[in-house]
Amino acid sequence: MGRRSRKWSLESRVIRKSVKHGSEGGGWKSARKGNSLAAYPTHAGICAGAVGQLAVLPRWRLAPQARRKMHTRRIAGLLMIITLFVSLAIVSCQRMDAIRTATEEEPICGTASAGDSATQAPSGATEGGSIYVSTSGKDESGDGSITNPYRTIECALTVAQPGDEIVLRGAPALDENRYREDVRIQQSNITIRSETGEWAIIECPINDEEEHACVRFDVDSSGGKLQRVEVIGGYYYGVKFETTWEWDEIPGGEGASNILIEDVKVHDTGNAAVKITPGCDGITLRRVELYNSGRVDPESAEGIDNVNGDRMIVQDSYIHDTGGTGLYFKGGAMDCVVERTRIEGTGGGGVFVGFDTSPEYFDLAVNPDYYESIGGVVRNNIIRDVPWAGIGLYAAKDAQVWNNTLIDTAQEAHSPLYFGLTFQDWEPDAGRPASVNPIIRNNLVYQSAGLPTECVFIRYDEEDELGKMSALEGMPQMDYNLYYLASGTCAFTDARPSSRLSAGTLAQWQAHIGGEAHSLTANPQLTANGHLPSNSPAVDAGTCTGAPTDDFDTDRRPNGATCDIGADEFTSGPTSSTARVAVAPLPRRQLAGWLGWGTIGQREG
Repeated sequence: MGRRSRKWSLESRVIRKSVKHGSEGGGWKSARKGNSLAAYPTHAGICAGAVGQLAVLPRWRLAPQARRKMHTRRIAGLLMIITLFVSLAIVSCQRMDAIRTATEEEPICGTASAGDSATQAPSGATEGGSIYVSTSGKDESGDGSITNPYRTIECALTVAQPGDEIVLRGAPALDENRYREDVRIQQSNITIRSETGEWAIIECPINDEEEHACVRFDVDSSGGKLQRVEVIGGYYYGVKFETTWEWDEIPGGEGASNILIEDVKVHDTGNAAVKITPGCDGITLRRVELYNSGRVDPESAEGIDNVNGDRMIVQDSYIHDTGGTGLYFKGGAMDCVVERTRIEGTGGGGVFVGFDTSPEYFDLAVNPDYYESIGGVVRNNIIRDVPWAGIGLYAAKDAQVWNNTLIDTAQEAHSPLYFGLTFQDWEPDAGRPASVNPIIRNNLVYQSAGLPTECVFIRYDEEDELGKMSALEGMPQMDYNLYYLASGTCAFTDARPSSRLSAGTLAQWQAHIGGEAHSLTANPQLTANGHLPSNSPAVDAGTCTGAPTDDFDTDRRPNGATCDIGADEFTSGPTSSTARVAVAPLPRRQLAGWLGWGTIGQREG
């Protein structure tokens, strides 16, 4: 874990780089993207002046004859250098003039056909606040109506006002509905969505660092929405929420907040699929599918990478085949909720409540102890086939873990339910607190034959630089959990020297923590999709006190005498499953578990 922990210094660089290339704008590309000539007015004057100044230098040849003879060789060398600089200056100015001319000739959205001055800003021709964009439209002659749409999202964004929606495609429907451009939203309350019944694609390269995020919500874009689109690529991220956190190198700030991402796919990104930066609060991701992250850098390529974004909600989603952990919220993120989400086939863990963050991203005014997460809730999720912990708690304060089903997790490290350490860049002044006051109830752990036996592990370590470090303060509040290991008995370990238990049985664990009195070890007889049959010992074996009032499928809980253990609440009739994003093929892993298996551990046919 030491090597992996130190990677967060890389994340610091990534965040700094992202902020630098992000919200503040600037540079040639930013000016052009805004259809502004602000970057260019002085180019011609600067070039003319520079050439003129260089042309004056040869007047040195008017020195007296004796002086010219004395310095002939020196002057000859200087003239060669001057000639070279003049030539380079002329070429450079010609290039800048060409760029400036091309930019001046580029029509501003919707003005070419109107015959007005090219400097007159157009007003979006909208129908009920809707601006239409189509791959058959034209930026120069379009007016944003459904019959005369713009060609690019960028053009529509220059016209849009707060409260408008940008509708991709319009009518008539086209076979090709793909927009190969990065999108930067810079105004509040802007919605971008596909036309009803259609599906638009926004695609960016993963080999161009200038397009570091395919869809970017700038700091002034709060209240926005992205709905019913597919986002492909981005050098770092598919979707990113920007912050002022490091502007002028002053800690603290605010970011794009209260934004809804709904019915969206994000995949094949260079790094993480979704990036939430410090101060970006109230981000909701509903019915999203995130996969194939980490095409450039798989080492830290989460489905959702949330650093100090409060009140994030992830629900009814599908996260799979990510380069890193399915998702985490860390850096002091408060009151985040992950519910009714399926996570499988990740390159790291399933859900991490907290993790490991560079100290400069904490808000010490509200979190002086450097907790990685405060008040996080993980409930009604099915997490499967991950190499690290199914659910990990790292410096988590007041975390609640309810009614999750963990299947074949911690295949290579950790344990299905895991208490981990945070190192916070090994900074001497950082807090690195232990998790405190966790509530873990009604969870189901299933481990197939041949997998490691640890079902719960509390870590402890002694570092030369940092001293003694415990992953948990006190004992966890755990009960009504079901543990099953197909090839033996689940083991429980507390590595803290003051309360050591090594590979204990459930009975020993119950005595050790003074809890889990209602927990059990039994085969839950799970179905192929992680649900409960009528004869499962998990049925009516949980508690309803404090439990969620619905289940993974949004069925009412309880459905029997009391609540069931795990993400599913057994019902004999059809479920009331929330509509979810359509499942795409799994190009990097073919996971047999979801569709090709009957009872867990037994192949059908």
